[in-house]
Amino acid sequence: MGPIKAIVIDDEQNGRENLCSTLEKYFPGIVLVAEADSVLSGIEAIQKYSPDLLFLDIEMPGGNGFKVLEFFTDQPFNVIFVTAYDHYAIQAIRFSALDYILKPINLLDLRSAVNRYMQRKDRDQRVLDQFLKNAGSALPEKKIALATGDKIEFCKIGQIIRCQSDGNYTNFHFANRTTLLVSKTLNDFEEILDGYGFIRTHKAHLVNLMFVRSFHKNDGGYLKMTDDTSVPVSRRKKEEILNRLKF
Repeated sequence: MGPIKAIVIDDEQNGRENLCSTLEKYFPGIVLVAEADSVLSGIEAIQKYSPDLLFLDIEMPGGNGFKVLEFFTDQPFNVIFVTAYDHYAIQAIRFSALDYILKPINLLDLRSAVNRYMQRKDRDQRVLDQFLKNAGSALPEKKIALATGDKIEFCKIGQIIRCQSDGNYTNFHFANRTTLLVSKTLNDFEEILDGYGFIRTHKAHLVNLMFVRSFHKNDGGYLKMTDDTSVPVSRRKKEEILNRLKF
């Protein structure tokens, strides 16, 4: 297997130099073929060098890094986003099962992101396509990328009734009464789905409030969902849930 050709696209010179020097020092299998400091120069570098991997900043002159992806209808590369903390951007990236690292660059985070890239190597065009679609979609139409072993399923968040913890996995329950076991913890999905109408009712349960039919005070408190399942409500979450439901 040959070296991995990479391009760093970042408008901040210090950040770009830091990332490049870290890659050159600790990742001998990655060859930096170009650097770019804007959307336009990034597009030109990709056209010239045909990289395997982009380290792509989000906020740049001439538009955000997403514009780089939109320019290539069939992206011939994988992407690791580089960003200062931005909850919305990070949430959108995680929603689509893409990788990111935070500024200032931490070696362990960078190594983890590169290792994940090495493991999957074969890019999935659908992941990047869905990410770009999500950026302009209304809430019910947004899709989340769910990894299930050897494949990725794209599911509308408006069709998720609830998520239930199963150790290091999470079981998704959908409005069409199908289920999907996903290799991430419930804590991961609580963070990813934050702001999309979901609430943690219990250590093992995350529910979509749109599918709550009723709240019952007996048996310690539980929610009745539209799929006729009952979801327990912990004592410490009861008040928050009632406030959100306006019961």
